[in-house]
Amino acid sequence: MNLRTSVTAIAGWLFADLLLAFAIVVLGTQDPPPRPATRPTPAPRQALERRFVEVTLTVDAGDAKDGGRGAVEALRRAIRAEPGLRGRKAGIVLTFGAQHNGGEAFAHDVNELLKRADATLFADVATRDFQLLGASGGEVMLNIYLFHKNPGNHA
Repeated sequence: MNLRTSVTAIAGWLFADLLLAFAIVVLGTQDPPPRPATRPTPAPRQALERRFVEVTLTVDAGDAKDGGRGAVEALRRAIRAEPGLRGRKAGIVLTFGAQHNGGEAFAHDVNELLKRADATLFADVATRDFQLLGASGGEVMLNIYLFHKNPGNHA
């Protein structure tokens, strides 16, 4: 056996072992990588039911414009008369108003009263105002789209 070959071979292995030890020391002194910031868990998304609840009533246009108690009470009575609305939350309300000088403005005035009529049902509701054609002045039709009772059930 050649002594020179043995020393060269041993030196190579010694160099490889020292390099490995150096790499372990360097990696061991490094800080761990930062953890990704945790995001808050989003609230479950709520879906609207496909069917809407239709509520029709008559409201004095002047009282609705002024935000009067009579208009709010008329809305409250009509809403309470619908058993399918009890304990529910509305997502969208399409309001159709019949008024000779601007049904959309009348519908808007009625929409402004919804939270006063039922703060739970109309807490975060989106509304749209429309003209109700073929009806007499003061008539209002609400198409109320409700959130599903169970957020996971979208049937």
